[in-house]
Amino acid sequence: MTMTLFVFAALALLPYAMFRGRALRRYNAADAALWALFAALALLTRDVDFDRHFAVVGFAVIKLSLFSLFLAVADEQDVRWSANRAALIALVVYGCAIPAMLQAPIDGDEPYYLLVTESLVHDRDLDLTNQYANLAVSQTGRSDLKPQQGDPVGRHGERYSRHEPLLSFLLIPGFLIAGLPGALITMALFGALLARSTVRMFEDEGIADATTRALFPLIAFGPPIFFFAIRIWPEVPAAWMLVEAVRGVRQRRAARWIPALFALVLLKLRFMLVAIVALLFATPLVVAFLVSGSATNVHEAYELRAPLALGNVAGGFFGLLVDGAAGIAFQAPLYLIGIFALIRWRAMPEGFRLGISSLGLYLLYLCPRSEWHGGWSPPLRYITIAMPFLALGCAALFDRARAVLPPIAIATAALVAHGVAYPWRLFHIASGESALGEWLSIHLHGDASRLIPSFIRLNNAAIVASIALVVLVIASRFISVPRMLIAPALALAVAFGVVAARRPGDRIDFEDAHVMHEGGELYPWVYEVARFAYRGGWVMKAGDSMTFLARGGASTIQYASKSGATMALGDRTFTLPPTGGQFDYGAVRVELPRDGRTQLRCISGSANLDRMVHDAR
Repeated sequence: MTMTLFVFAALALLPYAMFRGRALRRYNAADAALWALFAALALLTRDVDFDRHFAVVGFAVIKLSLFSLFLAVADEQDVRWSANRAALIALVVYGCAIPAMLQAPIDGDEPYYLLVTESLVHDRDLDLTNQYANLAVSQTGRSDLKPQQGDPVGRHGERYSRHEPLLSFLLIPGFLIAGLPGALITMALFGALLARSTVRMFEDEGIADATTRALFPLIAFGPPIFFFAIRIWPEVPAAWMLVEAVRGVRQRRAARWIPALFALVLLKLRFMLVAIVALLFATPLVVAFLVSGSATNVHEAYELRAPLALGNVAGGFFGLLVDGAAGIAFQAPLYLIGIFALIRWRAMPEGFRLGISSLGLYLLYLCPRSEWHGGWSPPLRYITIAMPFLALGCAALFDRARAVLPPIAIATAALVAHGVAYPWRLFHIASGESALGEWLSIHLHGDASRLIPSFIRLNNAAIVASIALVVLVIASRFISVPRMLIAPALALAVAFGVVAARRPGDRIDFEDAHVMHEGGELYPWVYEVARFAYRGGWVMKAGDSMTFLARGGASTIQYASKSGATMALGDRTFTLPPTGGQFDYGAVRVELPRDGRTQLRCISGSANLDRMVHDAR
């Protein structure tokens, strides 16, 4: 309760730091009305069972959205706008979000960065042997940590982290002051520095202050920058360093861009592909060799070669754009405008062209790799470094994109509220479904996930979305969509989705959220390393059952079973013959009498059920 009051008090100070005169008076009136509405809703729903934590977080996000709206529309003389004030506001907002991030233990790579910090502070070295032996007193809050696969081992058995140590070094001052919260505050400081540099870059490139003020909240307080600014990942510091490097090159200030690129490569070896034009890769290789005895740490030389598999490049590229779980369109929709800016290359600001060009080799290397979706990390991790430049493209197209900004702002606010209220859901496991698809499937009692593009488990929606995006990008060069058509088009798309989700699909993946399980277990284990590389499924044994919507007629069930199983689909019994092992899949045709909800039961034996595909013939 005390922390909640502190957060709302901090948010209440924002308008006084930014507004004056008529803008401040109007904001205070609107804020009072918002508080009154919230109080009335609280009284009306006091006996209703709902998630009150999410309601409070949602109210805080709405308050921040109200502040952002006034920041965008206020008269210039009523706003105290500057890059420094923008950074201060960003730091306050990030600080308010940190307590929410501490609801659950840090995850993914975060605890390993913090373990290195603890080793540097307590042991004055990078050997994590003592840290793994004393996890009970670690600030990570994780007693289950163990060396990651491929972590370097020293000559005398030392255990090193696979991660470059610069970020851990940078966390030391905050960690000494306040432990884990202090480390997160350090990350928030980098987020504030990125906010300041982004605003300064906009100024350098001639973007009007009014445009910057309108886009700033969507950039600084929206995903992915917002989430990486309050968690322990190298992406936000890297984005700040690259923005400073580009600004230094544009201003012909070597004293700025050389140190920025130098630190960028030390932060993470893969950023060598961004800074390679400056030939600064030798130093990080030497540092890695001195730390772990290997010049590339856990990386192999072949990983730095440009990939040639065009199909994988295309899949990864479109996945980064439209995948439901980890694509820009669903996780950070503002930056799609920046993608549209690419076809207007010659008309874009020089900073946009320089920043995107410097990332070309990095993106070519990234796209075909299975890690493009981020693994155990918040979405868009690997391309967060590109977001300030895509934002610059958004700013350059601001006047043309005004009509789509309201729905983008609403979607951004919803994503922030969800991520702050349930921070553990930011680590959505790559399964072929998205958090949105799972939620809709559960509430609509149908398969909504098949309507959301997935490149982890390629579906028809992904192909349609990719083609549609290409057509829209090209058409936008010649056609301007009337603003009055945008809202009806979105409403029709939602209505179509609701109707389609409630109808049986041609393919049923048995592990998906729309399938109601009575017993059994997910395969593979939810935290399996590289889980996306497995054929997912649901393991059933005698007595387990599941129900789902299915189409009538002939379908094929794909499964794996060592000993075979006897199953019942509705009132019909059939046998699954043994396939030889858990990775050897077989197929059995079954017949469903009609469309509708169907029950599948395991009578004897056990099997890993992968999917059921309707026979279109």
